[in-house]
Amino acid sequence: MARPHVEFIHAPQLPWVESGLQGWAWRPLACKTLSADTDNGGMTALLQFAPGFTDREFVLAADFELFVLEGGIEINSREYGLDGYAFLPAGYRYQSLTSRAGAVVLAFFNVGPARKPWASASASASASEPNGLIERIDTYAMPWTTADIDPAVQFLRLSHKVLRYVPATGAKTILLATGAQTHPRDFREAQLQHDCVEEMYLLGGEITGERGVMYEGAYFWRPPGKWHGPFGSRRGSLSLVRFVDGHHQNTWSQQALPFSFEPDYQPELPAELAALASQPWSPPRH
Repeated sequence: MARPHVEFIHAPQLPWVESGLQGWAWRPLACKTLSADTDNGGMTALLQFAPGFTDREFVLAADFELFVLEGGIEINSREYGLDGYAFLPAGYRYQSLTSRAGAVVLAFFNVGPARKPWASASASASASEPNGLIERIDTYAMPWTTADIDPAVQFLRLSHKVLRYVPATGAKTILLATGAQTHPRDFREAQLQHDCVEEMYLLGGEITGERGVMYEGAYFWRPPGKWHGPFGSRRGSLSLVRFVDGHHQNTWSQQALPFSFEPDYQPELPAELAALASQPWSPPRH
């Protein structure tokens, strides 16, 4: 996997680009690409479905993991409303994909359209059920839990909902909540790192870290071994977090660093996003 370090950007700063999905199975969609793999085309993106969108009878050669941010879609007559989740592995048969009122979907693909064939007619696909299929989760019906959360980070009052976990590879997708007015004790804390990729999209609230303040729509793709933190949250937060290519474990640094709720924006971005480094973003204030 060859994705550059993206930490962090705000999706509202990116334009919707219809050409971002040229060559894909679906009819034209507006797209915001948050990060992309330079080797296999895998990507994380926001997809905007126009009201009345309809597409039928196809199979993708990519895993499609989705979370509905706005509106709703239907796949094979299953409804995915606000905060609806699914993991549809490569080979899954899409008899239909529609959106009656329109939608914005956070989408994760492990390979992109450069893979041939990336999409094919469902009639030629195997009828067997793909491994790892999670056809639909109503995330509101799931309880919050603090199980398996590192006690060393519980000054953030963390709780989570595990949407997907693959024990063999460590791949995990969770909803993660933090409490309001949380910060390290005495406003100092060590940094931490992981031996896997960590990817996050901030669904609401805000998180403050060493690179700036992340508001709703913030996104990062953090490769393994990158030191980060310390963190806090003034108003609390809700985010979707993925751990990729390894098992998630915290390794802590020996030195504690100071924490501030007003850090400068100091992102690490690839060349195509470098212009955003001089454009710190915050939501409109009343």
